[in-house]
Amino acid sequence: MTPSIRVALLARVVYPLHGFGGIERHVFHLTTHLARLGVAVTLYVQETDDSNGLAQLRTQMQVETLRYDYTSPYLRPNSILGRQINYPRYTRTQGAQVARAVVNGAFDIVHTQGLCAYGYAVARSADVRLQRVPFFANPHGLEEYRTPDWRKRLAYTPFRMMYSHGHRQADWVIATDACTAPDVPHYLGVDPRRVVVIPSAIDSSENLAPVTPALTHQMRRRFATDDDMLMLSVSRLERNKGYHLYAAALAQAARDGLLPPHWRWVLVGSGKERAALEAQVTHLGIGAHVTFAGRVDDADLQNLYAACDFFVHPTLYEGSSLVTLEAMIHRRPVLATHAGGIPDKVFTDVNGILVAPGSVDALYVGLRDMLSARSRWSHWGDASAAIVLRTFDWPVVARHNLDIYAQALADR
Repeated sequence: MTPSIRVALLARVVYPLHGFGGIERHVFHLTTHLARLGVAVTLYVQETDDSNGLAQLRTQMQVETLRYDYTSPYLRPNSILGRQINYPRYTRTQGAQVARAVVNGAFDIVHTQGLCAYGYAVARSADVRLQRVPFFANPHGLEEYRTPDWRKRLAYTPFRMMYSHGHRQADWVIATDACTAPDVPHYLGVDPRRVVVIPSAIDSSENLAPVTPALTHQMRRRFATDDDMLMLSVSRLERNKGYHLYAAALAQAARDGLLPPHWRWVLVGSGKERAALEAQVTHLGIGAHVTFAGRVDDADLQNLYAACDFFVHPTLYEGSSLVTLEAMIHRRPVLATHAGGIPDKVFTDVNGILVAPGSVDALYVGLRDMLSARSRWSHWGDASAAIVLRTFDWPVVARHNLDIYAQALADR
């Protein structure tokens, strides 16, 4: 019998222990799907008060928790300053702990997420014995390098230094989309030959499980009438998501008579941009057509995806964009920008419309083209689901990940 590959997976957060964001879900699905394939996973994450969630994770893998927050009660631990205090100490402690286990022969592969590469890289550069075990590092969206705000760029300087050092020490650096693979050597300075594409993914069965005709109809009636053309966006309400630009494009389309008499744009999510967006749509005269839904639970969200007519993601810069995949598995056409990993998922006249980011005019033209193609929305939706199931479904991606592990071990 072939022994299991033993993997140390280093992260800070995982669903359901620390929230429901993209990184949390990525770590959860990566570890659980690898475990289902027979991989012996040990997950190192931030400590938690969720004893039930921790017990549930431990039915599939070993979980080691570490203290993360060293700030005072008056400073948010995940603010920029809070992260500068907490992350170096967390990742150095985590990296040293894993290094000791590697030296003792506990693991065949080390796989880090985001800034957690830094702590293990520091330990690895100081101990040649750690070089014998393949080291994979996934930097994810590289937001610290992409932000156009000079103040954020300045504040993120320590994080960029840690990112670059950590990933330059890795044997393989993961790009989560083929179209963003060149960004990895560009931003991090790693050798392009060490970049491997392993897509971020969704669990299609999990996304589809809560959907029923009755609940989908209920969600549509909650946010729109049967006559409304319903557009949906899902993410944090932040400036970089480009919603202020799409609002301006919608207002122009309304003035030009491009929109049907009954339409609605629903934004799911919370964030510091909400007040500004609410003021903007009121000023533009489209406030009656725009709903800020705030946070909704996952079952409601999956049914809302199924209830909308098309999905809109006008982001200025992006990582892999799991929300786009979630809309696609529900057979929705997509209007989105050519940002991050989206061009690997959305193809103009195949499953939606892709436009340049950062432009009201581009979004206006994309919306116009989307509306003129209404007879093809059903076919585009079918294509969306097919793209997910072929390339971005976790059972497929986990198997691909396992094959790359096996190849790395064979090469060693």
